[in-house]
Amino acid sequence: MKLKQGLFIHIVCFCFFFCSILNGGFAQQHVDFSGVVSKYDSTFTGIGPSVYFLPPPKTEEELLDDRYAEKEIDSAVVEEYVNRMKYYHRLDMTGNGQVLAKYMPIAEAQTSSVEGKLLMEMDGTGVSEQAGKQADVENRLAMEYVALGACDFAVEFFEKAMQAKRALGDQSDWETIAHNLAVTYEYLGQLDKAHALRQQLYDRAVKNGSNTRQAEALMELALVKAKMGFSLEAERDIIRKVVPLFRRAKNEAGRASAYRTLADVYTLQQKYPEAQWFLVQAKTIVDKEGIKDQLPEIIFNLAETKKHSGNPRVAIEEYKVANDLAKKDHIMGMQLAIQDALGSLYHQAGDYDGAALALNRYDALKNILFKGEKPVDN
Repeated sequence: MKLKQGLFIHIVCFCFFFCSILNGGFAQQHVDFSGVVSKYDSTFTGIGPSVYFLPPPKTEEELLDDRYAEKEIDSAVVEEYVNRMKYYHRLDMTGNGQVLAKYMPIAEAQTSSVEGKLLMEMDGTGVSEQAGKQADVENRLAMEYVALGACDFAVEFFEKAMQAKRALGDQSDWETIAHNLAVTYEYLGQLDKAHALRQQLYDRAVKNGSNTRQAEALMELALVKAKMGFSLEAERDIIRKVVPLFRRAKNEAGRASAYRTLADVYTLQQKYPEAQWFLVQAKTIVDKEGIKDQLPEIIFNLAETKKHSGNPRVAIEEYKVANDLAKKDHIMGMQLAIQDALGSLYHQAGDYDGAALALNRYDALKNILFKGEKPVDN
């Protein structure tokens, strides 16, 4: 008898415990997160529709997380654009510089309009005395095709311009256009072709006897070698040959460029402390000599090395400095890359205010570059 009573008590306790769990779950499901329903009797069983409650609204942090997840969709397109513009800024014009000032396309429509102007100007040139000017226009048009990503057309017009300059005996302009074509091959990943052109340019520079031209040609050749996997050879060429050549020429801007290129070689190997050291050397030179045009890229690359080496706080501060310089020089691609990096660093650190501000700036720049919206000074 006592055994039956004990069993009965256990069953009652279990039922009470089970019902408590159900009621707790029911209560949790019947919480009005929106605050709209002021009165609700959960015990009412009469005629009428059931009350449905909306899930709790997302917090600002959760909404920002969603925006960053959406950003990943177009990140590949943006990253490719930023990378392409780095190559575009390495291209040089020929002639007297009157064939449209160097121009960074803002939107595809504007790029097409520049392309149209160049084609019209090319159609208006003659065949004989204007051959040199036509080659300058062809080189300029090829540059815009690189900016647009239409590299097949770029290669075609660079080659036409090179043939014209060769026929005119204009060696200096031929070398400039050959440099542009080598940059294009490098961007396309056709490193064998880029290497062949760079070697040819270096051999010409050696015959010419100019320390600066030899150093510049060998520096570009070393970068291609590094991308082909011959990093040690590239390092030796820059340290033992390029830097001494620039020293003999008393070319401090060239020496800073050599250190920047050496940093690129180390970055390709993910040797970020070494890359950072040579970037600091380059910055010391440009600060001392007042070489302002190299400073934005140096600071930006310093920020990149700090980010990759696990020093986000310093990276953020240097990104900010680089952004001010990029805005001053109207380097839109770099500004976009900076806001992308800043947003990610802020987001990872849980700084949602900073992440939201960077994302808004990122979206604004993206709309300017890809949709042709007018810039707003913020």
